[in-house]
Amino acid sequence: MNILKSYTEIANHIRIKIIHEGLELEELGIEIEEVTDDTLLFEETGLNLDSIDALDIISSVQRDFGLTFPEVNHDFMIENCASVGLLAKTVQKFCEQKVVL
Repeated sequence: MNILKSYTEIANHIRIKIIHEGLELEELGIEIEEVTDDTLLFEETGLNLDSIDALDIISSVQRDFGLTFPEVNHDFMIENCASVGLLAKTVQKFCEQKVVL
């Protein structure tokens, strides 16, 4: 997926392929309709994913979009990956920067 994609395409890929299918959420009783752009990934009021899930998401995003995030730490996750929508915006920003380089 190294061709520049729209926000919607990025968000749908993250929501469906990386989070819902990749983390096998259906096996936990979570339907795809429950994972929206506003769904919080790591909060109890959202999906309440753990640090292993976070690593899976970040590595899948980097692989699928051909990106490398510098220094992925707690602050990066809070500021850039708290929800599906925020993560999609982060991916879009990094993809755009990659094209400029």
